[in-house]
Amino acid sequence: YVGVKYTWGGNTPESGFDCSGFTKYVFAKQGIQLPRTSREQARAGQGVAKGLGALLPGDIMLFAEPGEAISHVAIYTGNGEIIHSSSGYGGVHYLDLNTSQGDWYVQNMVAARRLTANGRSLVQGLKYLTISGLPFDPPDRAPAPR
Repeated sequence: YVGVKYTWGGNTPESGFDCSGFTKYVFAKQGIQLPRTSREQARAGQGVAKGLGALLPGDIMLFAEPGEAISHVAIYTGNGEIIHSSSGYGGVHYLDLNTSQGDWYVQNMVAARRLTANGRSLVQGLKYLTISGLPFDPPDRAPAPR
């Protein structure tokens, strides 16, 4: 799905994805039903300690700026990388959290959730793909790439 455009409220490759539409779609393909928004997804599965060291591939990471509600979600792919649909990047892409572009995400991670015991197979499957009542998540506020 890398390269699928960012669309606020989008939840399919054809229409584009917002962040939570992307995670909901990807996990549904694996038989895991998620709520629609990142705020709702923050209650799914089991909690994982904050920090990259506790994460396993397939965990979701949730982000919020200080004093704000959760506004972004991404899938951890391992080795310090995430895949997500970002308004700042214009769509689905991988991001290395150990770079300056990843700083916002590391600093604003507020929760992580484990949704499957076999997240590695979900993430490996993603590598081969190219192409509620609450309001939708707002576009993330991470800085655009330089």
